[in-house]
Amino acid sequence: MPRCLHIYESGVQCVDESVPDGDFCGDHDVRSGGFDHLEEDAWRRVFRRFVAFLLLVLFLIPLLYSLKSLYWGPPQSPVEAR
Repeated sequence: MPRCLHIYESGVQCVDESVPDGDFCGDHDVRSGGFDHLEEDAWRRVFRRFVAFLLLVLFLIPLLYSLKSLYWGPPQSPVEAR
């Protein structure tokens, strides 16, 4: 069997054998799905959406006031602009 093609940060190649019909061992093979069995917690998902909403509001409110001060004011006549 051929060796796994994974190269560590130190430059050393993995010493395990590759899986059949693959180039990497079971630990380094993306197809083996090492994290497929993990499911996201519902509370974590709700918390992440809440934080995303807060960040969106934090960035959109100043943008809204900037646009309001620039474009939503009453139109000025050319005489008043001088």
